[in-house]
Amino acid sequence: MLGALLAWEHGQGMGHVTTLKTVAEALGDRFTFDAALCDLTHGNVLAGLCTPVQGPWLPMSDDYRISQGNPRRATWGEFLGDVGFRQPEILRESIAWWQGVMRECEISLVIGDCAPCALMAARGLGIPSVAVGTGYLTPPPNMSRFPVLLPQYSTSIYDEAETLHIVNSAVAEFGLPSLKGLPEVYASSDQLIFSLDMLDPYAASRDRPYLPPMTGGDVEAASDGEEIFVYFSTSEVDDGGLMDAVRTLGRPVRLFIPEIDLRLAADLIWHGVQVEPDPVSADLIAKRSRLLVNAAQHGTTCLGLAAGLPQVSVPQQIEQQFNAEAVAGRGVMRRVARSDRSAESFRSIVLNAYEDAAMARRARDLAGELRPQFEVNQRKMIRRRVAAVMDYRV
Repeated sequence: MLGALLAWEHGQGMGHVTTLKTVAEALGDRFTFDAALCDLTHGNVLAGLCTPVQGPWLPMSDDYRISQGNPRRATWGEFLGDVGFRQPEILRESIAWWQGVMRECEISLVIGDCAPCALMAARGLGIPSVAVGTGYLTPPPNMSRFPVLLPQYSTSIYDEAETLHIVNSAVAEFGLPSLKGLPEVYASSDQLIFSLDMLDPYAASRDRPYLPPMTGGDVEAASDGEEIFVYFSTSEVDDGGLMDAVRTLGRPVRLFIPEIDLRLAADLIWHGVQVEPDPVSADLIAKRSRLLVNAAQHGTTCLGLAAGLPQVSVPQQIEQQFNAEAVAGRGVMRRVARSDRSAESFRSIVLNAYEDAAMARRARDLAGELRPQFEVNQRKMIRRRVAAVMDYRV
């Protein structure tokens, strides 16, 4: 069998590794796998497929941004500027590392989630590659420049043309042609976008069909559940107002926080919250829940959209804010501003959403509209698209 490399270079959370696993499992009869991950915390997700090794990571630094007044990142090019794409030595070191692994492991296909340096390394060696992920995190390479993501955040601190010049100065020695635009760092043989067009800021520039979003399993339509399902995964846990509200909602609450502190879990349980030690399956969430509370993480948001459940979101970063604004615009999510995150205010918003029959109806109607996008056979589409890249029959 051919050798495939699973690559991940930046970001947080289990979702990146889960996406790589989903793609690899669909191709298990064609490839053997190696994996290099920027964070091995969730490396066990790939158990049975391979044993991941520590790969290079793109180092996030806010120092220069803070010195410029700390504006929110207006474009993906701004993000790349903050993770080392204006430092040619970082690009050279990373691309050289990836190319060394690809040669040593005799790689025939690279599958990259948030892995632009790995994609460039593969391109320089003439190895087919597939970029995978959500629309927000996997920009199409055919744009001349990165667009502003949210109109309220339009301040740039980097000159994108200058960043492109820096990248071109670093990549030439690795067999890459000069890039015409900065989005070309994501150039690959194909992109598998596991998302909905309504959650993709680059939807107008896509030229291939979407694949169904990663939701943690098949999602049935919501039934007559009465629970509030809370999923917090990052800095939400450190927000005292949010957590105090969750403790005192006075409704059935089921909560999952990855690697939750045992003292926090005990306190929540004492207040009557059902704390789950492991991820809850999508079908059980749909059956038990009446409302979802989250940070507008892509997978959980899509789960709610597929099930037809209304949602309340407390976005922690710009991707989540983009998701929240898109879904709130369809009338099925309440997006909570930072000024409304005191215990009293947040509790009121959640309880009002819990009782909002009109929002519940809109959520069910939207789920019916979106259902064809969720019912596409994900595994079959992965196999067909990769077969086309590798020029073999499924």
